[in-house]
Amino acid sequence: MTTMLHFIINPAAGNGKSLRVWRRIRPLLERSGVRHAVHLTALPGETAEICRQLAENSVAVRDDRPFRDIVVVVGGDGTLREASLGLLKACPDAEAARLPALSFIPAGSGNDFARGHGIPLNPMKALSNLLDALREGRSRRIDIIRSQGGGAALSSYGAGLDAAVAAAVNRSPLKRLLGRVRLGRLAYVLLLVRVLAAYRPVDAVLEVDGKRHPLTAVWLASVSNIPSYGGGMRINPDASPDDGLLDVCVVQGITRMKLITAFPRVYSGSHTSIAGVSFFRGRRIRLESSSPLSVHADGEEVGAAPFDIHAHRSAVEIIV
Repeated sequence: MTTMLHFIINPAAGNGKSLRVWRRIRPLLERSGVRHAVHLTALPGETAEICRQLAENSVAVRDDRPFRDIVVVVGGDGTLREASLGLLKACPDAEAARLPALSFIPAGSGNDFARGHGIPLNPMKALSNLLDALREGRSRRIDIIRSQGGGAALSSYGAGLDAAVAAAVNRSPLKRLLGRVRLGRLAYVLLLVRVLAAYRPVDAVLEVDGKRHPLTAVWLASVSNIPSYGGGMRINPDASPDDGLLDVCVVQGITRMKLITAFPRVYSGSHTSIAGVSFFRGRRIRLESSSPLSVHADGEEVGAAPFDIHAHRSAVEIIV
């Protein structure tokens, strides 16, 4: 069966970085001779709609298609999440195996999905890896994180300080300005300091597969199925994208100063030994808080706690 690659590119994303990356990789793609189409997006939700239509076509046509569709996002983790939501809207779980596969050329500031799945961060190397995977037939099915409210994330959900910082980053011009000099991840650190100064931890209850865990003075509760988020922070170092489980890191009951001094250790994953940092693992995770807590999904603001999420096993096929 012939492969058809559908490249999704938002020319305005990341100060035009996605478009610049596309222009860099296009000659290599054209030399490869692989069939492809290019979808330039401009409107919110357009990526999801393109992917939904591709997925509906794949499901409807059944087994007599002359080619196989693969969605390749050239962008950041937010665009990748939007693409996956579009794919998943197209059919019930029973038809998930018929959805187009997904791949990724990193062109964002965080690119944690690439880190978590062994995709090179260099765009040229990422495309070469994709073309090699197509020739060799390499792919894998991964879990996603589903919300009882109908939302989803490819890699992470979080409540508390990390969600508040993610919202501040997305609203601030800092990310765009620093991105111009390839320092987009620095925006997270700078805004963390600002948000932390006014942030107040709250009490909460974490429920893991039905078992309730009371929490006191919670700074954050981060749920993921890959080790890193936020541009390389190894928040859940042992998380796996295909074990049917979600890993949870909770930071509670520590002082603001201790949190600040401990923060650099999250990049190496050595925060696991700090008192006040605890870990949980399960298929279904619920969080209730005594006061409103911001919630993010793959770094995008999605409301406030409570949340109720679960691992949807083998939901998406990726080419890596």
